Amino acid sequence: MERIREEAAGWLIRQQDDAMDWEGFTAWLEADPQHRAAYDELALLEVDLDAHAPMVAEYLPTAQPLPEPANDVQPIRWKRWAGVGGGVAAAMLVVGLTLQPGGPVDAVQDYQSSNAKSSQIALADGTRVVLAPASRLRVRGSELDLQGTGYFEVPHRSGRKLTIQAGDIAVTDIGTKFSIGNEPEGAIVDVAEGSLSVTSRRLASPIQLKAGRGIRVDRSNGTVRLADIDPSHVASWRTGKLQFDQVPLSLVVKDISRYSGQRVTVAQAIASQPFSGVIAINDGQSPAQTLAQILSLEAKPVAGGIRLEPRRR
Repeated sequence: MERIREEAAGWLIRQQDDAMDWEGFTAWLEADPQHRAAYDELALLEVDLDAHAPMVAEYLPTAQPLPEPANDVQPIRWKRWAGVGGGVAAAMLVVGLTLQPGGPVDAVQDYQSSNAKSSQIALADGTRVVLAPASRLRVRGSELDLQGTGYFEVPHRSGRKLTIQAGDIAVTDIGTKFSIGNEPEGAIVDVAEGSLSVTSRRLASPIQLKAGRGIRVDRSNGTVRLADIDPSHVASWRTGKLQFDQVPLSLVVKDISRYSGQRVTVAQAIASQPFSGVIAINDGQSPAQTLAQILSLEAKPVAGGIRLEPRRR
């Protein structure tokens, strides 16, 4: 068991590296139920330590700081796990239980991606998430809250349901692959595999979506629309392409800004105009300029970015 704990600690540490071997990590989790149990234990311990660090310090004896090698790229995380499996970890667990009377409480984890760069996340239950640039995911047990865009691969488990809140809509899944986009202007849900349920105060009853189906919520006018989609195109932004099917320009420019790192806005007069098409992100040309050419719009340089406006005749 000591060896398994050490391996779990290694995987937890390596998740901070852009070169993380996610396929190897998934294979390791699935190889032995003890692997997942050990990883879950350490992941929850880390969250508890972060949340209760000041209180934990009062219960532990003062220790001399460890020397930091000059080439240690992650000294804090390595030192934290240096005693995994020993008395330090046991003491931390005892303190964590003392600070949470009345039974176990699901820990809260926050994940946030940087601008123009996506982030891969492996949750303790086996769910894998690709978080689009400038997005945030909050996890508390089987309850998730998404701001921005994410692609989800959820393994089927009998009796377990995952719920993702995206503004005023909730997506409930029991095992499938899908993407969610959540912006103040609207929300998009597309299913690549399996099925899921969408609920909202905007809907008279839940909507069941299967592979090849999606839903479009336009919050500016309060409308909800179902759409037929190509499952192979779901979350195509992962491969450098933005695909749109009758999406308002206000949301299109949000995506272009997110994936290109260039701030793009659109004139209010054409913000609700729908757009269908494909925009390449990394083909050497500005995505905003590409969109302007397709729709015969004017791409006007403004402070901090580009603004799309109707072309003057």
